[in-house]
Amino acid sequence: MNLTHTRRDFLKTSTSVPLAAAVGLHSSLAVADIQEPAALAKARKIAQRRRRRLIYNDDGCGAIWKEGGNTREAFLYGPHGRMGPLKNTQVESVFISSGASHVLNHHSDVTDSYADVAERYSIGGEWEVFRANIRALEDLGTDAIQLTIDYCVEHNLEVFYSHRINDIHNTFLPVERSKWFREHPQYWMGTPAEAAQAGGGNSPKHWWSSLDFEHPEVLDFLYQIQEDACGRYAVDGVEIDYFRSPMFFRPNLEYQPATEQQLEILTGFQRRLRKMHLQVGTNRGRPILTAVRVPAVPEACRHVGIDIQRWLEEGLVDVLNVGGGYIPFTEPLDEIVKLAHDAGVPVQATISASGMRGPDGRYAAVEAWRGAAANMWHAGVDGIVTFNLGSGSPDQRLMDIGSPETLAGRNKLFVIDPRRILEGDLVQGITQDQALPLTIPANGQTVIARLPIGDDLATASRNGILASADLRIRLGDTKSAVELRFNGTPLSATEPATDDGWIVFRPQPDQFRWGHNELAFRIASASVDGPAAEVTHVELPVFYK
Repeated sequence: MNLTHTRRDFLKTSTSVPLAAAVGLHSSLAVADIQEPAALAKARKIAQRRRRRLIYNDDGCGAIWKEGGNTREAFLYGPHGRMGPLKNTQVESVFISSGASHVLNHHSDVTDSYADVAERYSIGGEWEVFRANIRALEDLGTDAIQLTIDYCVEHNLEVFYSHRINDIHNTFLPVERSKWFREHPQYWMGTPAEAAQAGGGNSPKHWWSSLDFEHPEVLDFLYQIQEDACGRYAVDGVEIDYFRSPMFFRPNLEYQPATEQQLEILTGFQRRLRKMHLQVGTNRGRPILTAVRVPAVPEACRHVGIDIQRWLEEGLVDVLNVGGGYIPFTEPLDEIVKLAHDAGVPVQATISASGMRGPDGRYAAVEAWRGAAANMWHAGVDGIVTFNLGSGSPDQRLMDIGSPETLAGRNKLFVIDPRRILEGDLVQGITQDQALPLTIPANGQTVIARLPIGDDLATASRNGILASADLRIRLGDTKSAVELRFNGTPLSATEPATDDGWIVFRPQPDQFRWGHNELAFRIASASVDGPAAEVTHVELPVFYK
């Protein structure tokens, strides 16, 4: 199983170039001593620039969660298979995860698999099926990662190993508590008792099982897991997934930013991983690209200890994936897209099936996915990452969100995201300033919301292809009359508010902006003692002829 697929042969040459010259960026002391062969540096640069319209992030479980997921065919093509539905879609890269940070779907010489933990600690129930399927695949000489690699090689797809570097699902899943984790509570960010005292899921302290990256032993252990995977599998690259979950240092437990010293710690860790990827790639004669997934806002990155600007400037990243996909419609991407492109690094934004549920699951439809993707393409991304999208059957979402061209003229739904309390709430608290609900004060003060629209509706109307684009606003329980100005123009409702609070407006096509649209709300009759109003939903369904 070790490096079984090389895909292509590279010219062997004695000519070498320093890393800084190979990446065309600033050097760093930690990686400058890697002399990458010139042919390999060129191949890595070509690989870095390849098209990634859609990156399909797979958590690696797929069919091994279910009865019968114990063969190659069932894992790839069965009713719960993750790979079969990718055929004839826009997916060009698969980022295959392997469970959590230190409990894996595959065998490792460093840490445990789910089967190891289930057997050692007698964890049964649904995990008995998981354990049995992992062992059955091992008896066949394969596993979830290798089967995915085999499929990608056969179908000419790029494949990365994705390492969720500080996953906190073991907060509530004992099967994800490895022997190493259980034996080293001094490396935990907290305890279950402290989490309960702090208010559970409404506090960062809820994620007590996060590993404290100030301990060198934690970094060494995670490094070894990734080093083992790099030597075990013939992947095109490795993604260090810092977003699941973005908790590395203790100040974040109190909503405080990481210190400068902690930024240095994480930068040193990233340098170390980068150096290892380069070294293993050089040894095998085929490059290993380094990808990271980080928060989509540089301020949020620094808050958790990620100096993303420095990482890009030092050439520590080949491929940049951003965001958790929990606020896919309104996530501000402009700044990080510019940072990445200034460094010559492609950047992809994340849409998560978890983030697309919305209130009452109303944003799970393909039209909403198209709207979120259109906004991201308009912000200048080079591709889209789908996350937690484990469809076992052909999926329309994978067939048209991978380019502005295939999105053009297709019905969409644009919305302002609902506020979410999730594992990334610490980060989302920085980036969610435009999330709903939005309170309109009774004193007549104007409040502003921004609705990104990734389609040029004015031009579509002039070209005769726009059928309708009605702005739908939902208010909470209020008796106050609310005024709306859309991009500076007062709008009147096309019909009275419904019993459940929905009001419909119909802007003229030339009033729409391609990009950010401003909605200014105020209560018409100001009153010091009057009731405030609340905007709970802002939606723009767009229909084309």
